[in-house]
Amino acid sequence: MKSVKFNSSANWLQNYLASKPQSSFFCDLYTFNFVGAINGGSPLTYTTSDVDVYVPYSSPVTYTSKDVQFDQLTNKSYGHWKVGVDVDVWQVISAPKYPNPANSYSGSTIGGIFWLSALRAGALDGAVVQVDRAYFDNRSGPVSQGATQITPGGVVNVFTGRVAEVDVGRTNAVISINSHLELLNVNMPRNLFQAGCRWQLFSPGCTLSASNFAVTGAVAANATGNTFTSNISAPGGSGTYALGRVLFTSGQNEGFSRSVRSWVAGSPGTFTLIAPFPFAIASGDAFIAYPGCNKTFGNCSAFSNTSNFGGEPWIPSPEAAT
Repeated sequence: MKSVKFNSSANWLQNYLASKPQSSFFCDLYTFNFVGAINGGSPLTYTTSDVDVYVPYSSPVTYTSKDVQFDQLTNKSYGHWKVGVDVDVWQVISAPKYPNPANSYSGSTIGGIFWLSALRAGALDGAVVQVDRAYFDNRSGPVSQGATQITPGGVVNVFTGRVAEVDVGRTNAVISINSHLELLNVNMPRNLFQAGCRWQLFSPGCTLSASNFAVTGAVAANATGNTFTSNISAPGGSGTYALGRVLFTSGQNEGFSRSVRSWVAGSPGTFTLIAPFPFAIASGDAFIAYPGCNKTFGNCSAFSNTSNFGGEPWIPSPEAAT
């Protein structure tokens, strides 16, 4: 049996399941941990129960039942476990609640963005999801009758992994989650001899800190498609934002980032993105921009980081090798 995450008393869950109750009331608890500053860096917690579930961990957590709904009566969530090192999969259908102008209800959101719109924009990319199962002893009577919040007798984790695929429809979204065994799907040998640097800029192999090269700015004019302007100054290192990225810290796109295709310095300068942001960019929206790197030895010299260069620019080409 998996390790128990919570017991209301010593060995409660083990003893409860060992008693083989004729009826057992349980529900699933979903915890979404986002990458970066999406939703302010705070996780979102949901339950499949009809009422909120309160779990008094050392840091108590309340799982809401009044927001996104998980599972359908005709199509329940399922887990696919395999023997060996094959990747396990958990798949669930999520249905958000829609805005209601009559009572100013904003609907189910992630960081202020409607649930389905945020999922289409990639809010769950790389997110780690924990699926826990909470058990309740209902042999002495209904647990949730008249209650607005209930506390389980025990909680055990049934699945943990990273979001692999999100299929968004008109009213719901199917979320597929791969177990962390997915991390074993790495080509070997891990590193190949190549002229260009194998590290990503600001990755652990690069060793440079992104915060040391970050430059704050604001949009000078409304964007058109994947282009906007700003009076931001040139960054350190390579001196260009081309191949870098832009992370918005205010406006509708707060928490979202995009890669920069090109940057033309000027007053104002022009950013052209590889892909547009999910929502319109407004004048005055604040952002943080990071320089880019073309992975050449010369570019690494501009960052004064050649000691950590991850390429082999002087190896002979295959035609010259003997």
